[in-house]
Parts: sequence; C-alpha cells; structure tokens
Amino acid sequence: MEFLELIENNKQKYLFFNEIKFQRFQQLLTNLNTKRIINSIPFLLSLNNKKLPGYVEGETPFGIVNYEVDEDTKRFIRSKFPVVKFEINKDQPFIEMVAVMGSIGTIAYNKKSDFDYWICINSRNVSKESLERFREKVEAIQKWIATEIDASVHLFINDVENIKQNIFAEDTEEAFGSTTGAVLKDEFFRSSIIITGKVPFWWVIPRFVRDDEYEKLYQRLPEEKRQKDFIDLGNLYEISREDFLGAALFQIIKSLGNPFKSIIKIGVLEKYLFGSDDSPLLSQRVKINIQREQLNDTILDSYLLMFQEVYDYYNSSMEDKTLLNILKQNLYLKIAPQLSKYMGVKAKKSIPYKVEVMFRYVKEWGWDDNVIQELDNFDNWDFNKIMKFWDLVKRFMLLSYQRISMQLPSLNLAKKISETDFMLLSRKIKTHFSREKDKIEQFITFKDTPFEAILYVEPVNKGLNESEWRLYKRNTSEEDTFVSTTIRTEKSILRLLVWTVLNQIYDHLFTRLNIQSGYSRIDQSRIMELLNQMSLFFTGERIYLKNEYFFNPAFNLLNFIIINYDNEVGDSIKTIHYLYHTSWGESFLKEYYSDEVLSKILFMILRDGLKLKRGFDDYCAINTPEPHKKLYKRITNMFKEAYSFIVEKKINTAARYVTNMNGKYIVITRDGEKIDEAIYPNIISLISTLTLRPKREIVYKFYGDESLLSALNRYYDLFQRDSISIAYEERGDFVFAYIINESGNIFVYFYPLKAKDEFLVFLYGFCLNIIKRVKQVSMFSNLKTDMVNVYCLRTDRFGKLSIIDESNFLQGQHLLKYNTRSTLVASISKHKGKETLYNIVGPGDVSSDFIAAGNFHSLSGMLNELRDNAIHVNIIRDLVFTDLRKEEAVLGSTLYFLEKYKLELLIEKAMRKN
Repeated sequence: MEFLELIENNKQKYLFFNEIKFQRFQQLLTNLNTKRIINSIPFLLSLNNKKLPGYVEGETPFGIVNYEVDEDTKRFIRSKFPVVKFEINKDQPFIEMVAVMGSIGTIAYNKKSDFDYWICINSRNVSKESLERFREKVEAIQKWIATEIDASVHLFINDVENIKQNIFAEDTEEAFGSTTGAVLKDEFFRSSIIITGKVPFWWVIPRFVRDDEYEKLYQRLPEEKRQKDFIDLGNLYEISREDFLGAALFQIIKSLGNPFKSIIKIGVLEKYLFGSDDSPLLSQRVKINIQREQLNDTILDSYLLMFQEVYDYYNSSMEDKTLLNILKQNLYLKIAPQLSKYMGVKAKKSIPYKVEVMFRYVKEWGWDDNVIQELDNFDNWDFNKIMKFWDLVKRFMLLSYQRISMQLPSLNLAKKISETDFMLLSRKIKTHFSREKDKIEQFITFKDTPFEAILYVEPVNKGLNESEWRLYKRNTSEEDTFVSTTIRTEKSILRLLVWTVLNQIYDHLFTRLNIQSGYSRIDQSRIMELLNQMSLFFTGERIYLKNEYFFNPAFNLLNFIIINYDNEVGDSIKTIHYLYHTSWGESFLKEYYSDEVLSKILFMILRDGLKLKRGFDDYCAINTPEPHKKLYKRITNMFKEAYSFIVEKKINTAARYVTNMNGKYIVITRDGEKIDEAIYPNIISLISTLTLRPKREIVYKFYGDESLLSALNRYYDLFQRDSISIAYEERGDFVFAYIINESGNIFVYFYPLKAKDEFLVFLYGFCLNIIKRVKQVSMFSNLKTDMVNVYCLRTDRFGKLSIIDESNFLQGQHLLKYNTRSTLVASISKHKGKETLYNIVGPGDVSSDFIAAGNFHSLSGMLNELRDNAIHVNIIRDLVFTDLRKEEAVLGSTLYFLEKYKLELLIEKAMRKN
C-alpha cells in the first residue's frame, strides 16, 4: 500500500474510533443545557460577533479548520442570540484543532468532572497583539460558560510548536511544569476526543516510528494535506524513566486530596517504570488496536484501559494479592454505578453505560450481592470503618511511593524536576500527612458533595469525669428502623462543629443539624448562627490554594475569631477561639482564656493580610454572642479599622495604627511590605516610642475610647502636610505637647504644669526656628515660613473633647515673652567621629564644646548652676546641624524634633546624677 493510501486509510479508521467516543461523550451529557453550552464552544471560537460571547475589539484571529455548525447548535444559538447569522468565514481559520481530554466520554465521567479543552493554534501566524486579543476572546468565552452552567470548563490555548516539544498550557495550579513532559502527551493521545479540526498526524503513521522517521513521513505529506487534514503535534515513540518518575511524583500529589482520582494513574506510571521494557505506551496500544480495527470498551474508554493495565500489572507483580481488592473497590467507588438498584432489571440494553460495564466486572471478580450492597452503602459507613478502609488505601499508596522512591538515586532527575517543583511536591506531602497540635484533620470522603442532609450531635459519657461529643447521621434500614452512623467524636463540641464545617459535611443551605445537649448548657441558636457563618466563610475562592503559596513560608489565608462561643454574655471575655486556614492548606483551632491574645491575633491578621490584600470580609470574620454590645462591637471595629488602615488603604508612606486594650497601648507600624508590632504598658512609654521612632513620611490612625487616643485621632485629622502643628493638653501636674510635622510624624514633649506658659512659648519659638533651618538646608522643602498651628485639647467633666485653635494667641505670647537668654542652643555634628557629637551653648555663650552622649555627666555642674539662675536648662530653643548630608536634609524637621527630644532627655539625666 502506498504512503498516501496508507495514511488516508488510517485516518478513516481513527475518525471512526473518534466518532464512537464523541457519541458516547454526547450520551453521557444528560443535562441538556450543559450539553448545548459545551457544544457551542467551537461555534463561538469561529466568529467574532459583537452580539456573541467572546467578542473582542480589533483584529482578532478566529475560526477552526474544517468546522461545520451542527443543526442542534444552530437551534440553540438562535434561541439564545436570535439576530446572529451563521455565516462562518472559512478563509484562513486560525485554530487547527479543538479537543477535549480526561474523563469526558469515559466510565469515570460524572456531573462534577472537568471539561479540559485544548485549543491548538500556530502562534507564528499572527502578531503578538492579535494573539493577545485571541487570548482575551477565549477567556471571555470561558467566563460566559461559567455563568451559564455549573461545571468546570477550562479552555487551554496550546501552541503546536510547544506541543511538539512537550510543553503544554495546563492549569498552573494543577500541573507541575517540570515534571509532566511527554507523559501528558501520552495521556492526551489516549484520552482525547477531537471535537473539530485536523487529525493529529501521529494517529495515522505506522505504529512505532522514531522521531527522525516521523519527521521524514510528515515532510512527505502534500501541502494541501497539511493545511486541511493533519496537525503536527510531534511524535511519541518512547518516554524516559526520568520523565515517568517526575510524573509519578506529580500524580501522588494530586491524589492526596482525593486518593481515588489518581491512584489508577500512579499504577500506570509504576507499570511504565517497572513493567516489561517492550510494553508499549497506553496511547500506542490504542493506536495498534485502531489500525487493526479491534475496538472494544477497553480501547474506547481510556479509564477502563488504565484500570485494566494497572490491574494486570499488579496481579503479576504484587505479593499481597489482598491489596488488589483496593483497586477493584477504587474503580467501583469512583464509578459509583449503584448496581444494587439494577439487580432486578431484565432489559439490560436500557441500563446506563457505566452500569453495564460494572456488571461485567463484578461478575468477573466473583462479587456477590452482599459485597455490592455494602459498597453501594459506602456513604453510610461509620467513622471507624472508613478509617480502616483509608488505612488500606494509604498502605497501597505508600507501597507505590516506596517502590518509586527507591529509583530516585539511580536516575538523573536534576534536568527533569526543577528545584521549585521538588519544593512544591515535598511541602504538599508534608502538610497532608503531618499531624500537629490543634490541627483540624481532613475527612476522607469519596462523594462529590460530602455534605449531609440531616446531622445529629449528642454528648456521650465515657466515665464519671470524662465525656465527648458525637456527630452522627441516621439511615433507615430494611426493617424501617433508624440506624445511626457515627461520623466523628471529639471532646470539644466546638472543635467537632469546626471539623464538620471545614470538611464540608455541613452546608448552610442543605443541612439540618439537631443538637441534643443533655445536661450541657448550649445556646442552639448561637451554634447555628456560628455554623452558618463558618459554612459561608470557608468556601470558594477564599480557600483556593495557589502553587506559588508553597514556595514561601506558610501564612494565614483565612481567619475566623470566635469570642465567648459558649454564650458568656457578661462584660468580660472568657474564651477566644482562633480558627485559621493556611496557604499550605492546613487548618488550626487555637483556644485561649484571656483577651490579651487579641493583639497578637490582630498583628498576624494584618501581617498576612498584607500579602494577600483581600478585603477584610473575604479574609477575616469575627463571631460574638451579642455583636451590638459595646464590648464586642469595639473589638470588631478595632480589627476592621486596623485592617482598613494598614492593609487596604492605598498609601505611599509608612502607616502607624495605635489602639489600646486592657490598659495597654498597641502600636502597629507598616513600612512598605513590612509590619511591626509593639505593646506599651502606659502613656509615657507610648509617647516616647512615637517620638523616638519617626519615619521619613508616615500617616497615623488612633482608635479607642481612651481619652488620649480620642484626642490624638481628632487632632491628627487637622494635620496639614506643609506645616507644623502643636496641640497641648493638661494631664495631672504636667502639660503635654503633641507636635505633628510636615512628614506626618508625631513628637511628644511634656513639662511641669506650673511652667506651662514658658514651655509653650519656647516650643513655639523652636518650631519657628526649625522652619528656618529646614528652608536653609533643603531648597525643596514645602514648609510654610512662619506658619505654626497651635491647638488646645480640652475635655470637660462629661468627657466631651474640644479642640480650640490658639495659633494667634500663642503667636502673640511668643512676641511678648520669648527670651532667648533663658534657654539653650545646641550644635550637632553627626559625622565628625564615630558617634554623634553635641555642643550645648547656654546664656553668656557658656559652651560645652563637642562631646558624645555618654559624656553628658561632665556638664551637670554647669547645667545645675544655670538652673539655679532660673534658666530653663532642659529646654532646647534652637538646633544647628554642622554637617547634614543630602539624604538627611530631605528628612526636613524630623531630625530636629528627634534630636531635641534626645538632648532634653540627656540633659535631664545628667542633672539628676549630680
């Protein structure tokens, strides 16, 4: 047979095979709307019409080689988009092939199966701009599908040149880029169904052809055949053991969340690794049978083919034959045919495809009705029985992993598995199997929707002083009596309920929960409100894990704070439960008995929230008995205000949040992507920190009902970026002055109340002097000359705060009373020696000469003598820097206020030592 005749003959054999698979795919789509939406994908890819989903402005490539619209799709499109015409431009279509792969069209398909489409193109045929618009088109179609049907549809754009090199556009959150290689091509060839477009050339060439021969055969094709009939996805002759091993590790990771999704695939890879060297790849076995025209369910159904190959391999190589039952049970539970419902059906031709196939298998395995009924009743197995079964599954998986890992030393994996992929693999394995204190264990379920319709919780006494809580469900037996099935037991009812929600056994829309509290005092309405809030919170995109998360230390992805869950409604906090879900997929429930921990929780939430930058309600939830009660409302508002200010607010400067709790002050500072936290026991330590830790630029937020914080928050709202402001208030025997400078920093100075007038006048004068100094050293300063705002903070006996503008008054006082001979001037050299040097000049030009901070004790005599002469020696009225550098000068007045504070502390300390 000549070459072209052979190719055409093999093409027709493949098309016959593909058509059978396509029709089975269509039959298994029992939901009519889903079927029509799915079948409209090629049509939407073939036009760029404003009235259709997927329209993109500008020159956008579209169209599929050889595509013809079927009548059912035409009727559906007319009903959905009545004015659309069906004229498809067939000149130079951009898409060469559209195919779907995976469990679609196989015995493993169910309503939760993903639709993974490959849209194969040649990107060299269009510009980068056009290609980007095509990506936008595909994305728009995918989004439209998501709004129309409840199914996961993924449209992967694959470039034919990349596919030839075994580079695929898979979901980055499912795939491990460096590990899949040619293994994915093998899976694509054996499981894919061509929806429309060209036939992969690999299917029509002789069975086993090396790469160089494949290229020669492809070059023999006439140009017309290449343009219309065949797509070149590259050859698949053999796959190295290194490629197989990398893919095996990937499959183990995929199997962690749902072992029955990938246990068969692990077996396939084991067979490839350790089976006979002359055994063909599964895709090659399919091709052999197509070309021999020997089609049966095993060849037509890629999932059955995988199972049969794995079963035959383990049957010949596994010493412990009892583990083969795991494979059989795995297949049965994965397919979920519920054969017991069809036992009495005589018309076998009318039963579903998967039921027909599984009847043949259970007959071959020799299963009796009792075995089948037990597996059909799997959802009602109790907790202990499930765990025994899970132990067998883990044993099977660990044996596979051990056999695979033994091959690691003998293989060169450096070129096959990247360092990041290996990190991803190892961290996912660790987090799945590790057991830690307070960790919420994962429930092993084999249902697509694990939630139950009705659940029960009751206390169980184990002894005089020990009890636990039991979660169970009830089922009706054949005798019409209720049989209860234990799902889980825990000592803490809250931990039991959290476990139930996080493992999706409870669903706020579907599940009814009955709590039998016994002698325990439980507020059931509070419990239900808590359950529903958690059920809504730990869902969807919020708990989605990105692969990139595993490349970094784990952080909190979701936070749920439960205060006084046992309905303690007093004016104090008795219990705090902190539930968080990490970026590595682990959940923890911590229990505390003091509200002091709230500041630590707040800090963690802000620190990790900065990484995600989600909205607060998508990141954190707080549950309290009486949310409108002052105690709980204040806590909730404190968290929201802090998060809004530190995380959500778009600012280009540092930010500092100050609040109080239990008489202590909490300061949280964000500088870029870094967050620091500090707690201070009193006002003095707080204001010292604010003064001594300025930033180049900063914004503040004060939150709390404490008088200082309320006053500072009101005062800070008056702050103007181009000026310096002073606000003062009387506190006991002292007057406190709060300065906000042009960069937003706060500096706090205090002085005995008896010298209030002199203190304020001298401070006002210092501000005027510093404005002049800043303007001299920095020509870019925006500080307004001779502009200092002054406010008086006054709280009446009812706690009402007043802010009085006294700028004009203090300006007049300054002109009348300012006496330069009663204060000190300091010169500062920051770079003369190894440390900063100070020269203090008093009245009569008495000078200390330049000394270091550690030598201020030598000035005590001079300072005390000045004080005896009624000189205010602990007030610096002016500062001069002798050698400011350019990067320091841009700090404006910040350095001056900071050094004034330090100097006055040094002077006070020196005077006390004498």
